[in-house]
Amino acid sequence: MLRAFKLSPFVITTSISLLVIGELALGASLYYTAMMAIAMLSIGITYNLLDGLSTFGGMLFTIFALCTLVISQFAKVLLFESPEKHLAAPLLTISVYAVFFLSAMVGVLLFGKVRLRLPRPIESLTGSQTTLLYVVAVVAGLAGTIIFEFYNQTYGDQTEFTTGRTTGLAFAPLLLFALVIAVDTRIKDTDGRHSLGIAALIPLLTMVLFGFFDTSRGSMLKPVVVYFIACHLRGYRFKRRHYVAFGLGVAVFFYFIGPLELYTRSFISSQPLKQRIYWAFHILATHHDPTELRNASDQATTGGSGLEQYYDLPGTNQLSRLSLIRADSNLISACSTGYHYGFQEIEIGIVQFIPRFLYKEKPHYSSGADFLGRISGVSADSRGITTPTLSAVADSYGAFGWLGVILIPFFGFPMVFIIYESMFDFSRPWGTVALGVSLLTFSETSVLGLMHLILRTPLDVLLLSYLVVGLVKMVPMRGDRDLGWAP
Repeated sequence: MLRAFKLSPFVITTSISLLVIGELALGASLYYTAMMAIAMLSIGITYNLLDGLSTFGGMLFTIFALCTLVISQFAKVLLFESPEKHLAAPLLTISVYAVFFLSAMVGVLLFGKVRLRLPRPIESLTGSQTTLLYVVAVVAGLAGTIIFEFYNQTYGDQTEFTTGRTTGLAFAPLLLFALVIAVDTRIKDTDGRHSLGIAALIPLLTMVLFGFFDTSRGSMLKPVVVYFIACHLRGYRFKRRHYVAFGLGVAVFFYFIGPLELYTRSFISSQPLKQRIYWAFHILATHHDPTELRNASDQATTGGSGLEQYYDLPGTNQLSRLSLIRADSNLISACSTGYHYGFQEIEIGIVQFIPRFLYKEKPHYSSGADFLGRISGVSADSRGITTPTLSAVADSYGAFGWLGVILIPFFGFPMVFIIYESMFDFSRPWGTVALGVSLLTFSETSVLGLMHLILRTPLDVLLLSYLVVGLVKMVPMRGDRDLGWAP
């Protein structure tokens, strides 16, 4: 059983009190700080209701709360900046946040412990089957990744959602599965002394490399995060060298790799795979100055509008990515005059995933994120499809007004938590994969993304488990060692 790390009432009230004092001292209005306090109190209570970091729901909610409100408010105080500065409509924005988190708290209180009888993924049972499963997962995952990368290019500055791209995207997560079972096997075979071997490095480095070619920081981080999650869930005790390596890696990523990716993106995002590979390495070899890269990344916001930057301090581009309240405020402000786009973004997203043989008139180009970016002004007049980062807080208000701010967290958040808790055991490989995939997208998900997490992601994981593990189980084995995993 994982340690929950619940927050005591003293810690919650003291932290909120210090935030209130700090924000008032920095010039925030009494109304803003009051709404912030309500939102923070709701977050703390909800976190404890979900049993902290010992459950699927607790982990997902934690990353959402951190990246939308918690990090931003503490960072503003520590940087001696007013939290209202750079918000398009600060009082309305913080009111939407307070109502959203309050509704989520009530929804979790009422439905958080509900569990459903849902189908669960199947796991391999023996050592020989696990070895074969790893090989199949690496081969199929690598093939899916290459297919996706081959079709993941732009035409006329827009991305075409083809059948090949969708098929590749469906099988690419098998690399994550291969990474998890490699870590799991390594820990078991060495009695917890080691967690990383050549079997784990192959899928890990492959995913990092393709993320580098795509100039996608999230794709580069995903396998690393999943590796640490897999180790943590299996009780692996990290040594001092792991923490040192992790600290150095974080520093290199935030001060060099992240800015380099933002700088490189405009040069290679529209290139085919072969050209992306060439230019990624070429720019890496010719640009080493961290100051140059930091200055370039500070200018590389969507559309050059700077509407995603929440801080005055230079070099805080990465911190702004963890402070989604800034980008959210633009959408909330744009929809504050009474315009709400309803189901338009959801319709755009659904159309993307309808096979062309079922919808012959399907548009070639579409993006729900770009739709939100145009409305909020974050994308400004950028050419092609953009991918601004917004959360479900702003999208719920932008789409349905105050009714959405109340109902979406009240029903949507508990539904995500219930489905994942009912279907997956995150101490087993498929559960770890489901947690890793959802954890990295939950904080940045729109209402459409929330629907994907409720319907598509668990179904994808379930079908992949039945397809891949089911095929492996059909292969006769002799002398297998029972690993104690139940289907």
